Amino acid sequence: MFWKRQIPIAIVALVGTLTLFGWFVDQPDIKSFVNDDATQWYDILASFAIFLGALNLLKLQSQKIIKQKKGWQYSIFAILGFAFAFYAGFLTRGAYTVNINNAGENPDAVAQVLANDTGAELEGAKIMVGMIDGGSPLMLEKVHWYEKSANELAQKYSEQGAVVEVIPEPQSGGAHLTKTDSLFNWMFFQVFTPLSATMFALLAFLVASASYRAFRIRNFEATLLLVAGIIIMIGRVPIGSKISSWFVLYVFVLLLGVMVNTWKKNRIITFGTVGLGLAIVTIFGIIMGWPIDKPAFAYLPKLQDWIYLVPNVAGARAIMIGIGIGTFATSMRYILGIEKSYIGE
Repeated sequence: MFWKRQIPIAIVALVGTLTLFGWFVDQPDIKSFVNDDATQWYDILASFAIFLGALNLLKLQSQKIIKQKKGWQYSIFAILGFAFAFYAGFLTRGAYTVNINNAGENPDAVAQVLANDTGAELEGAKIMVGMIDGGSPLMLEKVHWYEKSANELAQKYSEQGAVVEVIPEPQSGGAHLTKTDSLFNWMFFQVFTPLSATMFALLAFLVASASYRAFRIRNFEATLLLVAGIIIMIGRVPIGSKISSWFVLYVFVLLLGVMVNTWKKNRIITFGTVGLGLAIVTIFGIIMGWPIDKPAFAYLPKLQDWIYLVPNVAGARAIMIGIGIGTFATSMRYILGIEKSYIGE
């Protein structure tokens, strides 16, 4: 029990204390530990966590298929997609190219093969072949997913006397993931990206439904949320810049009348407030000439910028402060040994 409980708690407490309070100690060795060693340890542990997460995904999806739970058919696609991504990323380069180092004694025949392969004009292919010399090989742009396909193309050029070479680009390990037209690149941009776009497109309907539920007027805070949401949504689209600030002022006067009526519940006071507000807005509009973007505080693009940059930023900072305090509190629970979930308790 000592090795399974006290030792892990002591290690977490020691490392957590050094990492946390190392930011406040001006000691080179401690700073080096915080900035370098602790970060590298985190990356190592995170790598193992990703590996365990992948195994857990396969385990859960496999159990779902075996027990044929609801929606188990989709689990088949999840496992197949995982297997294909693993194959394209780790088991194959998926990016072979063919280089023509020398056209040989029959460059016209090589140019004919090049024209047939690339779909270029024969004269253009002859010019490209004519530019080949010992120091400047012709690198064909076509990327082959499998070495067999690249070798078959190289064989066609070799039969015409050309000296060709199959290059498993890129030669550095892992760089084939970003190679244009590689197998992994094709999977990412032709399969994963459209699926992600589809998922986010479907999420738009979920967001609309959640917005409807959140914006229903129940109290003063919900009313503020509704008004701010409408202003930001309209102010960020082109039609928002076409709406006069005076129209917005008239709407504000009507909303003020609703608030006064809710507060006083007196028709005379309500109609007096609305009438006075409409008269003031009309008089100032006549004096100023009804400019579409004046006064600026009622112009929707300017108003939504202010809401987004002032109240929104203030709320976001308050949330981040809360997250920071929560993170500190959780860290202290780990350091003091109060939180023991990492040892299974």
